[in-house]
Amino acid sequence: MPACKPALASTPVVEGSKFPAIRTALSILLVLLAALNLRPLLASVAPLLHDIQTDLGLSNLWVSVLMTVPVVCLGIFGPLAAPLSRRFGLEGVLLAAVATALAGALLRSFGLVPLYVGTVLIGAGISLLGILTPVLIKRDFSDKVGMMMGLFAMMLGLGAAASTAAVIPVTQALGGQWEMGLAVWMLPLLPTALIAVALLSMGDNRSRSTAQEKFRIMHDPLSWQIMGFFALFASLAYAVMSWGPSMLMARGLDPETSGFIMSIYFLAQMPSGLLVPIIAGKMRDQRLITTTMIVVGTMGAMGLLLAPAWSLPGIALAVGIGQGGGFAMALTLIVLRAGTPQVAAKLSGVVQSVGYVIGGLVGPFAVGLLHDMTGDWSVVAFFFAFVGTASLILGYRASRNRTIVVV
Repeated sequence: MPACKPALASTPVVEGSKFPAIRTALSILLVLLAALNLRPLLASVAPLLHDIQTDLGLSNLWVSVLMTVPVVCLGIFGPLAAPLSRRFGLEGVLLAAVATALAGALLRSFGLVPLYVGTVLIGAGISLLGILTPVLIKRDFSDKVGMMMGLFAMMLGLGAAASTAAVIPVTQALGGQWEMGLAVWMLPLLPTALIAVALLSMGDNRSRSTAQEKFRIMHDPLSWQIMGFFALFASLAYAVMSWGPSMLMARGLDPETSGFIMSIYFLAQMPSGLLVPIIAGKMRDQRLITTTMIVVGTMGAMGLLLAPAWSLPGIALAVGIGQGGGFAMALTLIVLRAGTPQVAAKLSGVVQSVGYVIGGLVGPFAVGLLHDMTGDWSVVAFFFAFVGTASLILGYRASRNRTIVVV
């Protein structure tokens, strides 16, 4: 197998650092806090959407724009992650991403225009933060990728579950104003920024490339396989997240029961998100575990529509395990298949930018369109089967023991 170019070689974790143990601890904290912040700023909007729409007089069109902006930002700002990290260094860009998201969180509570401008800033910051944090793992924990990606995925799920469950009670405790309900989720960004500043202050910003030589990765089919797997599986997950409550209520469940079942789905993603990358990191190749997660996640999604009503809590548990583990596996493959942090940065930018845009738009849109055309939710099960099969083919091939060859 052709080797990567010398200009792309990674630097040892502790080289040039007078305090390697402190630096390692700070890197771990930055990974955990960055992951924790990737969902709350976005997930906190949906439960408050009715109040926001009523207060600001938004039409359904502008509500749709508000919910779509973060996904579009991933497509716009994601490709900038790799060149920015080469130019300014990984820690510098991570700090800028946190600061940008923080500015957006502060801004969006001050009226109509600030709401949209702030959402764009949040989308930009979260995009860079989500793409570059796995690169930090590749650089600083190349011998512990599985464990660190597992912790990353677990904290990602914790942030999503906690913000979804707590946003209404927190808003009510703060006086019932949606502005306060949104603003409170900027607080976890503050310690994240402090950790990034501390790493920068140690003066060993090792991700800055001294050689600005360009390289390509998309000539390698493996890059396309990872991107396709990520996009298709994200499409399946976003469809369940977006339409799950509606599908359950269409089966005769009341809103409270539907919410309970969806909470099982979200909570089940956390242990599988933690354990699957750890297990995968110890395997020579990851085809078995990737296949298992895709099959469980796809069959579970179909079960939400077709299984007996009494079994839905168990089905939700299976969907959460499969989709949480599958999503974590897709992120982990980005790190495992990249030979260097520079390749990981470029691959992460391409895979997550394209994957989130397709997953966030195509999946929910296709499910809504199928239901509108047929008036029957069970038809959506065929869509789930098709997407699951396609993601299985690509995920299986992406999970072979190979490394992307750059040219």
